[in-house]
Amino acid sequence: MVFNFNYRCIDALSPYCPCYLAETQSCLVCSVLQGKDTCDCNWQGFCVYQEYIWNGKKKENFRKTVEAKIAEKKAFSDNLVVFKVILTLPALSRDFSQPGTYVFLKSFDTPPYFEVPICVMDANEDENSLNFAVQIIGPKTKNLVRENKAFLLRGPYYNGVLGLKHIKGAKNKRCLLIGGGIGQASLVLVAKALVRGKNEITALLDAGAIKYNPAEDYLKNLGVEVQYFAKQDLVFGEMLLNLIEEKNIEMIYSGGSDVQHDFVKSAVIRSGRKIDFAASNNVQMCCGEGICGSCVVTLGSEKIKFCKAQTEYMI
Repeated sequence: MVFNFNYRCIDALSPYCPCYLAETQSCLVCSVLQGKDTCDCNWQGFCVYQEYIWNGKKKENFRKTVEAKIAEKKAFSDNLVVFKVILTLPALSRDFSQPGTYVFLKSFDTPPYFEVPICVMDANEDENSLNFAVQIIGPKTKNLVRENKAFLLRGPYYNGVLGLKHIKGAKNKRCLLIGGGIGQASLVLVAKALVRGKNEITALLDAGAIKYNPAEDYLKNLGVEVQYFAKQDLVFGEMLLNLIEEKNIEMIYSGGSDVQHDFVKSAVIRSGRKIDFAASNNVQMCCGEGICGSCVVTLGSEKIKFCKAQTEYMI
């Protein structure tokens, strides 16, 4: 995938700015907090350096680790388990309700390196609860799904979706959500945001390797029209192209693999239409704070930390 060179920090203007990167002269957007002598930021109405000075030249709040009690646990296939957890104060589910929100989960009796980045599938403010869909892949997720009582939860983190402006700015548009496998988990909060914008929404779902559509019931309850596809089906390209024409689609969100993103992008180009495009952020996440470097992507001569860089895929 090709990314837009223009980016902003997802944490700027949030309670978590300035962060550890400011303290280590590695800020994503502030040239002064990168160790340079002059101010040369892409001004967005918010001065990170000023906030850093006002805060005593140290980081602002850090994400807390809280207990999340397991209220429900259901296995839907041999490699998919869905959890509903109740947050303990001071964590509030409304802070986890933005499209693209994810957290780090682990069991109480495991060391810190067992933390797993997991997408928030749904957030319920009345119950102060969150829902997660976990695909069993390796040792971390195998350990996670054995838990029956409670998790340790660190978050919220917000950059699980790239092209957020197209989702938040969509009003009275015809939108298409495409969810493949575990990538479906990101569709629910996207759909909720689009419903608030009074958009007309159609969803295409493919169960893929998890052999179940975890987003289906959530989407139908939101009034979303749900259809199905299989990526291995060679006619999906024509199906997608026909759907774009039939529904006069103006915005597409792709939740799934980079292969899926590229496939959807190709269909958009073939359609010849001006369509806003947002997609799940599939870079490797390890710490979420821009410290470890696992999420670094090279854009030109810059190495950008994509756990924090909010941008969009180029069409």
